[in-house]
Amino acid sequence: NTQLRRSTPTLELSATSAMAEADIKLTAVTKDGTALGKLIPAGSLSKEEGVQGIAGNWQIPGVTEPIELTISGMSVVSVQKPFGHQPIMGEIEESEQLFGMHVTMGGFPMKAWMTQDGGKKVLAFSNGGRWSRQ
Repeated sequence: NTQLRRSTPTLELSATSAMAEADIKLTAVTKDGTALGKLIPAGSLSKEEGVQGIAGNWQIPGVTEPIELTISGMSVVSVQKPFGHQPIMGEIEESEQLFGMHVTMGGFPMKAWMTQDGGKKVLAFSNGGRWSRQ
């Protein structure tokens, strides 16, 4: 008596490749979401001060090497690719009096503005991050 064995095809995906397929990463800067003017606190630096101060090295808490930001027109890009092997990208909001920037970091959208703390420029992000200018 011969038994027939029925096999069911299976689909095997590693957890990593399954997650990679599910991840959507932004590769450009989006300007939607909350208006920057509603997020930038009073006393933040002006657009002109921010544009003049954004290029250069920024220290991220807990990270040894600083991140270098460059500016071209109203676009800001990091030299390094620290988050998700992607550069940090920003677009400065031209319609605001205070410096504000739409940012994509590690594929995630957020907003940023610049303040001063003890004489140092601080880049503050809507996700709570704070970088200090070196």
